[in-house]
Amino acid sequence: MPKVKFKLPTIKREAEIMTSFCKLRKTGWDKSRTVYKNHPELGKILKDKKSDDYYKYVHKYSSNFIKKNKKKLEKLVKEYQIQWDKINDEYLKTLSEHFETDYPADRKIITAYVSIVPIFPRFLDSWSFNVSSKNPDFMIPIAMHEIVHFLYFKKWMEVFPKTKRKELENPHLIWRLSELLAPIILNHNKDIQKILKYKHWHYSVFQKVKIGKKTMIKHFEDLYKKHLKNGEPFEEFLKTSWAEAKKHRKIIENI
Repeated sequence: MPKVKFKLPTIKREAEIMTSFCKLRKTGWDKSRTVYKNHPELGKILKDKKSDDYYKYVHKYSSNFIKKNKKKLEKLVKEYQIQWDKINDEYLKTLSEHFETDYPADRKIITAYVSIVPIFPRFLDSWSFNVSSKNPDFMIPIAMHEIVHFLYFKKWMEVFPKTKRKELENPHLIWRLSELLAPIILNHNKDIQKILKYKHWHYSVFQKVKIGKKTMIKHFEDLYKKHLKNGEPFEEFLKTSWAEAKKHRKIIENI
């Protein structure tokens, strides 16, 4: 069973990720307002700057912010590790059993970066992700969500081996389906809810979209509940979900 290890990212890593969210993304999903809400001083600094110059200003800001808060951040790393270790084996075992796949033999460590960036990306190639340094109460739910993606996509590639690597990222339909299903699985799998009773939220842009008379979320929730009730293999649920996603591609891709 892998272990999730918490650590502080380098300033370079923080600055690169923060900069990527300050710029308008090709996907059209603008996260800059979230960054500036949490770091208003950075918003003021970048207000009159060209986006090509953002990195140097973000790097300086991140460096100063981290140095000023270093003791607090180091303390959080230790506290997060203690909290997570209580559920690590049970949670990872539950995911493996539910997805009906094992963890890769070369993935002994899943890295969780305690970050000042207020958005929490996951990185499939390194099996690493960010958690919040500002909202400690959300650390475990964030970690649970991001870890789902690693094993989910491992299973996906076993079921759909011809999938291209880029399709596992935004804005592709496969990525959108994964982000739709992750909270549904976390919310409705009884074994996961026993570990942590929590209401995992969807992207706000997902919440008002409808497929027929149902919300898109409810549509796929019903598919998952049916899967649980029937006790069918997770592979079959993936195939059913993917067929539905392709059937309603125009609605889902237009979000």
